[in-house]
Amino acid sequence: MLAAEVADRSAPAPFMVVGKVNGRDTAVRAETPAEALSRMLDWLAEDADAAAVWYLREDWPGPVTVIGRPAPGTERESRRCAHLFPLEPGMVLHGAITARCGTRLALPGIEWLALGSGMPCERCLAKAAAGRPVARLDGGRG
Repeated sequence: MLAAEVADRSAPAPFMVVGKVNGRDTAVRAETPAEALSRMLDWLAEDADAAAVWYLREDWPGPVTVIGRPAPGTERESRRCAHLFPLEPGMVLHGAITARCGTRLALPGIEWLALGSGMPCERCLAKAAAGRPVARLDGGRG
């Protein structure tokens, strides 16, 4: 979920998912990182040769921070803190993403959270407060 919730549900979705499925170029909008990842996984289930990425739309008015933690079963419960992942418009996401604190998570292994959910990562909060550089993304600018 977006750190700054979009109050108007009629507003355009912030994320795009693009790829090649069954030999055709495909693109859809997504409201959340979880929806974007779900679309990608659906495409891979439909076509073993599918390729896809998702990103914060290039025309989005500014950076967005998304919140996620390791999915259930991937870490001990005590290590499943909520990390902050700042995204810049146009930054392409695939493979893995690095949180503000430096923790690197594989995209399929992330449980995406709503604002205020989960135990926060103290290092992510401290670096966000200090205005540290945004996350590094596989295949992205940054």
